[in-house]
Amino acid sequence: MRVLPVAATVGLVLSLAGCSTIPLSFPYGVRAPTPPPSTAPPSVTPTPTETETETETETSRAAVGHYRGSGDRLIPIKPTTAAGLITVVARGRGSFMVQSVDASGDDVEFLAEGENGYRGTRMYNLGDEEPVAALRVTARGSWKITLKSVQEARVWSGPTVRGFGDDVLYLEPEAEGGETITSAFTGDEHFAVEGYTEEDSSLLANEVDPGEVEEELPDGTFLVTVEGDVPWKLRRSGPHRIQRATGPRPREDLVPL
Repeated sequence: MRVLPVAATVGLVLSLAGCSTIPLSFPYGVRAPTPPPSTAPPSVTPTPTETETETETETSRAAVGHYRGSGDRLIPIKPTTAAGLITVVARGRGSFMVQSVDASGDDVEFLAEGENGYRGTRMYNLGDEEPVAALRVTARGSWKITLKSVQEARVWSGPTVRGFGDDVLYLEPEAEGGETITSAFTGDEHFAVEGYTEEDSSLLANEVDPGEVEEELPDGTFLVTVEGDVPWKLRRSGPHRIQRATGPRPREDLVPL
């Protein structure tokens, strides 16, 4: 199990649920000890200026935008520290790659990569404190990039969901304990499935050869990511009856930022 940085997890949950969460500065479930009375004179904490407050608020919002082009390109975006989704469609021969870039011009993380084309959706900005300020595209053909909030992830509201390539799924309802997830996939490419709760993340599949993997779906899992350039099928099973197949998440169900 890979534990996400607390700040990233809390920020992700807030953007999805719109609820208030107490910062988890201590181990989960452990109350912070009460410090002894201080004899030092009271300190004065500077009040943030209006400009500082506005900047912090702006960077905490997910970037949104549509971009088209061909070949190599550096795309400036609205700086953001918020977790978001990036959907990429690329055509052409040769290798293709998209990386996020911070304000200093340093590459942060790989957001998309493939050979002779690519199509998929991934999450970005998980655990990065520095705002992402640009996207670096390396390509020999044409491409289209869409940035959007996590609320617009594909909804998984039925027992089974199918797909091809990278994807991000929002579980409705979220896992409530006693459930399992079965990941089936074909092809010889690397395939991975990861689930996210409010507190951490769990690796649910991590394979290369074709096969089927069954794992416990942790209580509270509300988001699942799939990575792999192969056809795949995921299935939830457990004590609760899950009613409908997957589809676009209704706009009225989105929680405003």
